[in-house]
Amino acid sequence: MKNFTCQCCGQCCKWDGFVKATEEEMNAAAKLLGISLDEFIQTYTKLSQDRQSLIFTDRKDGACVFLDNNNRCKIYAARPWQCRTFPHEWDVPPEYQKLCPGHRLAEAANALEEASALPFIHVLGHPALPMDIENAPGDAQVLNCHNFCLMLSQLGLPYIYYGCPGSKLPPGGAFVDCGKPTGKWSYRNKWHQIYNKRLSSRLKKYAHLDGTPEIIASIYGAAQSDIETFGLPVIEPMVGYDHCWAPYRVFPSYAHQHTIYAQQPDFTAKNRFFDTVIPHFLDDTQYWSSDHPQNYLLFIGRNAPGKGLPIAQQAAEKAGLELKVVHNGCFGAAKTELLANARAVLMPTIYVEPFGYVAIEAQMCGTPIITTDWGAFAETVLHGLTGFRCRTQAEFVAAIGKTQRLDRNFIRDYALNHFSIKKIAPKYKAYFDFVWNVHKNGGYYADAAFRDETFL
Repeated sequence: MKNFTCQCCGQCCKWDGFVKATEEEMNAAAKLLGISLDEFIQTYTKLSQDRQSLIFTDRKDGACVFLDNNNRCKIYAARPWQCRTFPHEWDVPPEYQKLCPGHRLAEAANALEEASALPFIHVLGHPALPMDIENAPGDAQVLNCHNFCLMLSQLGLPYIYYGCPGSKLPPGGAFVDCGKPTGKWSYRNKWHQIYNKRLSSRLKKYAHLDGTPEIIASIYGAAQSDIETFGLPVIEPMVGYDHCWAPYRVFPSYAHQHTIYAQQPDFTAKNRFFDTVIPHFLDDTQYWSSDHPQNYLLFIGRNAPGKGLPIAQQAAEKAGLELKVVHNGCFGAAKTELLANARAVLMPTIYVEPFGYVAIEAQMCGTPIITTDWGAFAETVLHGLTGFRCRTQAEFVAAIGKTQRLDRNFIRDYALNHFSIKKIAPKYKAYFDFVWNVHKNGGYYADAAFRDETFL
């Protein structure tokens, strides 16, 4: 396979099957081990099932007898032709291709060459957790990493995800292991420095740097701020935090964009022309509506003062309805069932909300959302149509009463048309093209530097 580089993962040495060896190959391996050919045959081989050749024996776990505990071949310099030609002469089954990181990296690199007009995305992921939404379902950044890669997959864009071991990628991407964390991350502590050195070394290895469109996507803000970029443009997609650093940033709401601009006036003055606003997005297949919603209210979110739980409790009590409160431990289908069956979801966040996933999840289930009237809610909740934005207890209580008048089918359709991957993905593709254009062709003065199709 073109562009294949072995990652020394040992997976191909653990697959079902066998390795044939000629007498010449066995003799070379025996010399490498410092034993006679007869001793090699007696110790490391057995007769194949068809009794036509000798094959290597297996370890107790089924792996090749020559695979050591560090996934290295003990006879690598004298390995047989069958091993030397992997995967170039092999017809590797799809289920095994997924297990081989070298194969996936080569596929991504080949895809770049075959479609050089498509941007190749280097995704810098979570610095402390694997991208595995099943094992870390409550971590918003893990969800962001997963959704971003899922979007790239649906766009057909080749990408590499640089992350912690154990990450589970959507189709179409290749994984580069950045090693286990050496400690808890904080800005420029020891783990920050080690992590950025690891990222830089791996970027150096896998960046093409041949003039074709190639972009770095930093999904964890300042954790990746000291990397070596090798002259490539860096985008911070899905910015929901306050430690931005890249010259190209995608904010989930204008409310959050303006908040950050006020906090970083000097940095903003140099870079604001190249930022954009694209909402966060969800995999809509994970959300559904209920034909028979129940008569309870729902609060779902962290147990933190800024989430406004007392406001929700007082409004529910005044309205005479049960308020179900969920702080953690509810994910996947169970969470969707709670959202879909609620009469309404209360999200009275007190701080300036950067986005608010729960508001989108509720609407994607067709459930009305009742929020405060600031932050991203002014952009994500259609007042009087998909929910209500309130400023007083009287308004919260009145909103609860009016939710049954809202069209739940309209609410779900609104969410699907504004916050699903299908609707958001083209916006990101247009922004990738915009970033590469202004990066290569004069910045502000680049010809055809359009962020979206509105200007075409």
